[in-house]
Order: sequence, then structure tokens, then C-alpha cells
Amino acid sequence: MIGEDLKPFRRAADAIEASDLQYTILRPAWLMDEDEVDYELTLKSEPFKGTIVSRKSVSDLILKIIASPELHAGENLGINKPNSDGNKPYFM
Repeated sequence: MIGEDLKPFRRAADAIEASDLQYTILRPAWLMDEDEVDYELTLKSEPFKGTIVSRKSVSDLILKIIASPELHAGENLGINKPNSDGNKPYFM
């Protein structure tokens, strides 16, 4: 079900990757409000891990990329909380 909802995002990511733009694409797991910075990254070529990630973790990564624009340039990254693997987020 979610896969169908994500098709427009996949098409947008494909267009960005095919362009001459300098980019970093982030694919976060389900966003949570926890006050924590705890995340791991996966490349597009690797299986996505985890089911959740805190907004604070995503913002930490974004701030690192802003501070060092070459960091993860041209990459398509999944971001999730370590050890949160499963079929769905814990609250569903």
C-alpha cells in the first residue's frame, strides 16, 4: 500500500539523479518526535533498514551536510534509527 504512495517520490528522485544538479537525497524512515540523535545511513544500492527515525536525527544530518556541502554529494541516503528493523513502526 505505501509503495504506491511513494511512486511520485521515486520518479522525482530519478529525475534529480539524472540531472546535472549537485544533490543529496534523504529517504527517512517514519519520523518521530523523540529528543535523540541516533541514526544510521544506507545507500540507495543497499536494503533500507529500520522503521523509525527522530526528526532531530534527520536535522542533525542536514546540518552536517549544510556545513560541509561535499559530504554525501550525489548520494541517495536512507536514514533510520539503528535496530528499529521490522515490518512497520512500533506504534502501528
